[in-house]
Amino acid sequence: MPLCLIAQGQSSPAQIGDLEMKFDLYQIRLSAADIEAVNNGGSSEKHNAKVRMVMDFRGYNIGAYASDAFDANLYTKVATITAEDCNDAFEVGNMGPESQIQGYDNMSSVSVSDVLVSEDGTVAVVAHVGFVQFGYRPDLAA
Repeated sequence: MPLCLIAQGQSSPAQIGDLEMKFDLYQIRLSAADIEAVNNGGSSEKHNAKVRMVMDFRGYNIGAYASDAFDANLYTKVATITAEDCNDAFEVGNMGPESQIQGYDNMSSVSVSDVLVSEDGTVAVVAHVGFVQFGYRPDLAA
């Protein structure tokens, strides 16, 4: 069973059985200054990165956009989720149970543009359909 249901054209090196794993959840958190800038007709690097990913409906570029945003430190680690795979982490992050979520920062529901990093360091972004792996970072392993 694959770790994550990866979008077409992608592959994942990680395989698991019925084991529960830890997934670190990263989200782009807009600051008050980011929100004020956008509300006043300006822009924000975080807001622009998130919009690019959310508007990539076909998912052709979301992996590259997420990788760029991740490398630019636009993401914040907001939680660690205990789950069987990325699909289960998505479900737990949205519907619980909360006993499987260890929060570090204000976490919103898991959605497009959020990043999951598995125990083995597989890095995947939530796409409109499934997940797109865009990196392998054992140094960030959950």
